[in-house]
Formats: sequence, structure tokens, C-alpha cells
Amino acid sequence: MSLKIVAIILISLGLLSISNSNAQDDKVLWVELNGFISPASAERIALAIEYAVREDYKAILLTLDTFGGSADSMFKIIDSINFSPIPVIGYVYPPTKQALSAGTLILIATDYAAMANYTTIGSSQPVVGLTPVNDSKIINALVEKVRTLAQLHRRNETQIIRFITQNDNLTPEKALKFKVIEAIASNPGELLEKVHGKKVYRLEGEKILNTKGKLVKYEPSLRVSILDVLSDPLISSLLIALGFLTLILGLASPGFGVEIAGIVAILLGLVGQGFNINYAAIILMALGSGLIAYEIYTPGFGILGFSGIVSLGLGISFMVTQPFSPLLISQEYVINFLRTIFASLSLLGGFFAFMIYKIAKVRRIKSPLQSYPKGVGKALDDLDKDKEGFIIIEGEYWKAISEKPIKAGSKVVVLEKRGTILLVKEAEEYKS
Repeated sequence: MSLKIVAIILISLGLLSISNSNAQDDKVLWVELNGFISPASAERIALAIEYAVREDYKAILLTLDTFGGSADSMFKIIDSINFSPIPVIGYVYPPTKQALSAGTLILIATDYAAMANYTTIGSSQPVVGLTPVNDSKIINALVEKVRTLAQLHRRNETQIIRFITQNDNLTPEKALKFKVIEAIASNPGELLEKVHGKKVYRLEGEKILNTKGKLVKYEPSLRVSILDVLSDPLISSLLIALGFLTLILGLASPGFGVEIAGIVAILLGLVGQGFNINYAAIILMALGSGLIAYEIYTPGFGILGFSGIVSLGLGISFMVTQPFSPLLISQEYVINFLRTIFASLSLLGGFFAFMIYKIAKVRRIKSPLQSYPKGVGKALDDLDKDKEGFIIIEGEYWKAISEKPIKAGSKVVVLEKRGTILLVKEAEEYKS
């Protein structure tokens, strides 16, 4: 009997050891979604889910701190969450922050939704430029989309729809009371303790969350980090505007490669925009750049130059205020964004206008230099009719030849210019 008891104890200890070891191996991946929701955000979430699956994570903690962003990017993120093999826990964090508009709808799409203390969700009516969208075609499609998400995760679909139709905003306490979220937690550690063992409802059915493992923060690749910076609407719009202005400067003063820098800036800006651009705005900006560049080479700063400035300004305005697709973002954010970008563009435009004016002024000044330099110069190399060398005359270096041999260091005068080479002779008064 004693041997049996000892064997049972040893087996139990072994099973307990294995269980503890497995618990230590369990991991939860922490992914942050901050700032403007852009194509880079969608790629970050998709790659994070792929990584979590590959590394055998048990759950994903998605923290949200955003005013919203692109509707296209939001739908891509929602699709990634819906089809993720691993449960995704949405969490508005840190305290006092918000997940508004597109951020709210992404939270609704997660398998388990939570908020930190003093955070806010809501205000999800789409906008285009400064105008809220009231088109029933767009609103109804968005309403039915969130209705299906609410039904999938057993949440209050009436309240969730009001985020879009009435721009409701909720604190954590109200969101929990109205069954929009499942928990309130002050930090990620507390949240993971609360959700462990909870049941969630996913496309494939019910699943029990395992969040007892180690919390590991996801570090995106360099490529995603760069795309994240470029996808900021302020940076991408400024890059496009700066690129066109630099292109004008390069065309006005060719040979320095400035126009290449302009093209690169435009391409980077378009990458940041996700190629979701208003093509009319691009055409206007290109036309304006061409008109200004052409005006530089014509006498007087007249109608072409003025038309170019107007065209460029209209193109920039359309690019900023008329995005290719609706945005799910607060109107206040758009207003502040427009103020910032137009102030920046005004400074850039003023600088480049000054540069273009100076370049045009210099180009229209007739060169006071003669066809070739006069006076007495000095041979820096030995010269002959078949031997080129350098001379210095009037402070400039020129290539030169001579009908008769001239030693280096001799004084010379110019007879004529043959292409880019001077024909010189030794200065008589300086001969030894």
C-alpha cells in the first residue's frame, strides 16, 4: 500500500510540474494601435497575428489609443481580427485616452472588449473632409456591419449602432452597463487576470480564453515602422506638396538633382497615402508645377505663373480635404489637422516662391562676362599646340593650348576661345 501511495504522489508531482511548465510557456502578445488608423496600421495588425500564430501565442492583447482614421484600413483590421485563429482582446488603454470612431468599431470587432479607467469610446459617424457623411448608402452599410459584429460577440447592438447614427460617447462604466464591453481594468496585468477562463464567441464558435501566460510586447519590423511614419496624413500630404515644390525648383535650376529629390518625396507621400488619392488633385498639382516652371523661362511673371500657383494650391487643398474614401474620425481631429497642414504649406509655399523668384531674377540678368577672359593670366602646366593644360586668369581656371611651347609659371594672354579651350600666348612684357 505504501508503494502505491508513493507512486501516486510522484505521478501527481510530475503532472503538476508539466502543468506549471506549460503555463510558463504560454504567452500573450501585446500589440499597440495608436494614432491615425492607416494602411500601415492594417499591415501591423495582420503581421502581428501571423507572428502570434507562428510563435504559438495563446491570445493577442490589442490596446487602442486613437481618434480614428481610414475606413478602408479599419475594415482590413476587422477582417484580420475576425479570421484570426487566436482570440483578440481589445482594450482602450492607457487611462484617460480614447478609441473614437474607427477605433470604437475595431474594439467592437474584438473577441473580448475592455476599457481602462477614464477612457472614452464613440463618435463613429464617417466624415469626408469637414463634412459628416449622411448618405444612407454609406451609413446603412456601416450600421449593418457593426450589427453583425455585435450579434457575433453577444453585445448591445442598439447602443453600438448609435455610435454611428447619433455619435454617442461612453465612459467605461456606461459601456459596461450597456453591455458594449465586458470588463474595466486599470492595467494590462489586471485585465489578463480578469479574462482568464472567460468564454468568448468567435466565428468558429465558443472559446475559453487562456491569458495566464507571459505578456510580450510586439515590435513591428523596420518596414512597418517606416510605413507607419509615412502613413501619418500630415507627413504624407506634406511630402507630396514638398515634392512638387522641390520639382519646380529642380526644373528651374537643372543639373543639381533637386528634381529627383522632388520625385522621391512625391512617391513616398503616395506610399503613405496608400495610393488612395484624388487623381484630379494630382493632375492639378502637376499642371501647376509645369506652369510655374515654364513661367520661369519666359519674360515677366504673368498669367502663366499666377495660374500655376492657383492650380497648385487647389490641388493641395483637394488632396487634404477630399480623400479617396470616407474617414472614420472625429471632426475636431480633421479641423486641427487642416490647420496644421495649411500653416505648414503656407510656410513652404512662401519659401519656394522666394527661391523661384530669385532663380528667375538671376536667369533674366544678362551675363556681364565677355566671351572669354581678358588680361594677363598664369600657366599652371606646360602648354603646347598638342598639349592641353590649365591656366588661371581673372580668378578662374581654364583649359588652354598654345601654338608655341610655354613653360609652367609663365605669364600668358588669351588670343581666342575654341569651344571650351582658350588659345594663349606668352605675354611679351613678361618674357625674360
